[in-house]
Amino acid sequence: MSFLLSENRENDLWGYWKRYEEYFESVRDRMPPGALKLALSLEWYDFSVHTCPHDSRLEECRIIEVNPDPGGPIPFHCSLEVKLCGGFQDGIICLRYPRLLGYNIHSLDCEHGMGDWLYDEFRLSDNGHLLHEIEWADGGRWLIEADDIEFNWRPFEAEIGSK
Repeated sequence: MSFLLSENRENDLWGYWKRYEEYFESVRDRMPPGALKLALSLEWYDFSVHTCPHDSRLEECRIIEVNPDPGGPIPFHCSLEVKLCGGFQDGIICLRYPRLLGYNIHSLDCEHGMGDWLYDEFRLSDNGHLLHEIEWADGGRWLIEADDIEFNWRPFEAEIGSK
């Protein structure tokens, strides 16, 4: 089930957008807060806004194994961090999935990079976790299952000032 990805854009995008909004209303009370905030934010899907990930380029993707309680009973888990150069090339978008539950990163041709971030959507998995599906210009698809997503935007001036 997808709503906003390319297979739906050639048919009736506005109809799919309406169904996406209806879907969100039906899962609103179960959607993790970070994902809910992004998905309901007009800026996330407005391609003219600098914090929107559309047309962003991948700079870094890291999977980190976390040991929250060394020697204690709390088990290891993984988190995922994604760093993007924004579509207007005037800032950095940082996404963090604090507790990664599963992922599928698929690309048939990334010889020249992933290309631009095209489209994405948030859904719930059958287990009630966040699913974030991302479509890249190279034809690649990422499907990330996590407990939530954290978003941070830093304009390049802030990047220079922090060095």
